Amino acid sequence: MAQSGLIFNAGMNGTLTLDGRTWPLRLESLESMHNAVQEPWQEAIVDFLERWWGNEETVQVHTSGSTGDPRPLAHSKADMVDSAHRTIQHFGLTPGTKAGLAMPVQFIGGMMMLVRAEAGGWNLTAVQPQATPNFGDALDFVALTPSQAQAWQRAHPAEWSSCKQLLVGGGQSPAAWLKDAPAAPEIHEGFGMTETISHFAVRQLHPTCEPSFRCLPGFTVSTDNRNALRIELPDGQTLQTNDAAEVQHAQSFRWLGRLDDVVNSGGIKIHPALVERELASIIPGPFACYGAPDVKWGQALVLRIHAHQEPEDVDRERARIATWAEGNLPRRHVPKRIEWLPLEATESGKWKRPRI
Repeated sequence: MAQSGLIFNAGMNGTLTLDGRTWPLRLESLESMHNAVQEPWQEAIVDFLERWWGNEETVQVHTSGSTGDPRPLAHSKADMVDSAHRTIQHFGLTPGTKAGLAMPVQFIGGMMMLVRAEAGGWNLTAVQPQATPNFGDALDFVALTPSQAQAWQRAHPAEWSSCKQLLVGGGQSPAAWLKDAPAAPEIHEGFGMTETISHFAVRQLHPTCEPSFRCLPGFTVSTDNRNALRIELPDGQTLQTNDAAEVQHAQSFRWLGRLDDVVNSGGIKIHPALVERELASIIPGPFACYGAPDVKWGQALVLRIHAHQEPEDVDRERARIATWAEGNLPRRHVPKRIEWLPLEATESGKWKRPRI
C-alpha cells in the first residue's frame, strides 16, 4: 500500500503549527517534527502522524472509557478519510481553513482533526489539551468538548467571538449557557462514538438550537424494542447502542440519554441527561445527576456539582437550585439531594457519571 497521507490529500498542502513552528502536513516533515517536539502531547501528535503515513492499512484506536473500560478498535485509514470528507462537506470547509486542535490525539476526536486537516488542506494549530484551551489566533473551525468550549468562551472572549464555526462533542452540550454568552460563533453539536469514527450526526446549537440530530450522508438510524438507538453504517454494518432515542425518521433523532443511566424512582423512569439539560441554565461548571439507593423510592435522583468542598453559602445555594427545580421541572425530576463532590474524568476529558 502506498503512503496513505500522500494518497488521500489529493495534492492539497495543509500545515501543522506547534509552539509557533509550522510544517507542511506531509511525510517529509516527520523527521523535522520529531527533532523539534519536546512535550508529551506534541510527541503524541507526531507519533500519530507517523502511524498515519505508515504502511499499515488500519489505525488502532481506543474507546474513551465514558461508558465502560476503554477497549481497542481498528479503523481503516480509508474509512477515516471518508469520515473527514463528510465533516468537511457538511461544514463547507475549504483548503486553507484555519483550524484548532486542543483534544488528545490518543482518542478519535483528536485523531480526526489531524486527518481532516490533511484531507482538507487546512492550516491546523495544535495546542496542549487542557481544560481551558488558548489558541492565540482567530480560527475558522475548532472542535472542543463542552466543558472546554465554556471555559474558552470565559477565558478568551476575543478568540471565541472571532471563531466562525465551533463543533462540540464528547459529551452532552448544555445549550442554555449560550443564552448569556457574548457574540458567538456558529455552534454545532456532534453525536457519535469511536465506533462511528467520531460524529455521524450533527445538530445546530447557535444561533438556532435544533432539538434533533441529523445524520450525515451514508448513515441511517432506527430503534430496537427498548427504544435504544441502532445505527446503520455506510458499509452496511449495524451498530446497536445503549442510547435511548426518539427517532423521527431514518436520518433524524432526539437523544434522551443512556439506558444504563436511567433512574427508577418510585416506578417513574428518569433520564438524568434530560434533567441536566434543564439544570444547565442555572449551574455553571461541571455537574451530573445520578441514582442513589433510597428506602422510600427505590432510587432517588441526586445532583452532584463538581467541587472539592462545599461553597461557603451552601445552604443558600442549595435552596436556590431546589427552588428553581421545583418551579421548572416535573415533580419527580427534582433532585432529592444536592451535593458538592469531585467528579471523575476519563483520559479523553469526558466527565463520568457517578455510579453507586
